[in-house]
Amino acid sequence: MYKLVIVEDEPLIRKRLVYGLDYEKHNCIVVGEARDGDEGVKLIKELEPDIVLTDINMPIKSAFEMLEETLDYRYCTIILSSYNEFSNAQKAIKFGVTEFIVKPINEQEIYQALERAITQAKQLKTIKQLSYSQEALKELHASEVKIHQVNDEVVNEMIQFVMENYAEKFVFDDVSKAIGYSPTLLHDRFKKEVNTTFNDYLNRYRIRKSIEFILKGEKKVYQIAEDCGFSEYKYYNKVFKKYVGMSTKEFVDNL
Repeated sequence: MYKLVIVEDEPLIRKRLVYGLDYEKHNCIVVGEARDGDEGVKLIKELEPDIVLTDINMPIKSAFEMLEETLDYRYCTIILSSYNEFSNAQKAIKFGVTEFIVKPINEQEIYQALERAITQAKQLKTIKQLSYSQEALKELHASEVKIHQVNDEVVNEMIQFVMENYAEKFVFDDVSKAIGYSPTLLHDRFKKEVNTTFNDYLNRYRIRKSIEFILKGEKKVYQIAEDCGFSEYKYYNKVFKKYVGMSTKEFVDNL
């Protein structure tokens, strides 16, 4: 369902827009309504809707003032106007408005506008998700580059252990036995040198490797999770979302 916010200062028209149309049929749901542009700004920032259906002239703030204050929020806009002025159409284009509908309200026009807005909303969601994933991947890579610059030989041995054994299921005692130092010493030394825990580094490394395999497209995601040392797919997906900012399904769907 796509989240829809309705902004209209005339109560009767607003209630008709909120309750008089079958949005669910068009894969939308009304998540909020506002009486003016100022309330609209607050709702957009709070609810982060996919689509905003708004009147053009309202008290306190007009639709364009509301749009200008929420430029950092990605959503599609359908403008309702009591008159068809070219200057307003020009402003609508400037703010990337999806549709410009002249009152009186025609339900079919609104439904058609919603369909076009949904198409654009899908594109915006894809851009947003890819942006999140790219930033997350950059952070994962940056953290590894920083870690690989450490000078402590013992810590480097721990990192080497991860690179060679990330696909296996092991506990920290296994690392301790392999390197020949106590778990407490290794834990403290790694945290001091790298400024993160060994477990955090291990998870980041496993997630990055799993993304490499996902991009190759040779195996199912649950198989990749196992190949990267995760015993449960549910836990893998939880860790993936923590570092990448989206579920594995969302990531794969937007490739």
